[in-house]
Amino acid sequence: MKAISPVIAAVVLIGVAIAGALLLGYYMTTTIKSSNPKGAAIAVSGVELYYLGTSRVKQGWQWKTEYDYMVSVKLANSGTDPATITKIEIIGTDSQGQWGTRYTINVGKQILPGETYSDTWTFTLDKQDIGVGKTYVVKITYSDPYGNTKSVSVNVMCQRGTG
Repeated sequence: MKAISPVIAAVVLIGVAIAGALLLGYYMTTTIKSSNPKGAAIAVSGVELYYLGTSRVKQGWQWKTEYDYMVSVKLANSGTDPATITKIEIIGTDSQGQWGTRYTINVGKQILPGETYSDTWTFTLDKQDIGVGKTYVVKITYSDPYGNTKSVSVNVMCQRGTG
């Protein structure tokens, strides 16, 4: 039996070392990529809810009382992908004590990673379903480019505002 030449042994060892380094590099790159979260992540930095007062509207021969409100939000996308804000819901108990969605705002606004978004909406209800001094849940629903729908909720107390 012949012995293996030291040159051939060195070449084989170098080849094994290079193959091992490539395999380890691939494994590390894959692990690092999979540990980076994908998707959008909306952070709420401010929500305000105001009761602005009443207004009288003539409907046919009768006058009707309507209740005016304002909601304001400030959001930031802290994720790695764009987020599309689809809707904002105000959830809580009405004047009769029934729990449910008091008002829904359809938004459709895209926020890129690192961007902030602020907006204010006024709305009118037929009943005084949102009371001053009561706490409500403001739920922000959004989606990311991967088809995931997510939401974030904050509690906010309705305050008396000026209309």
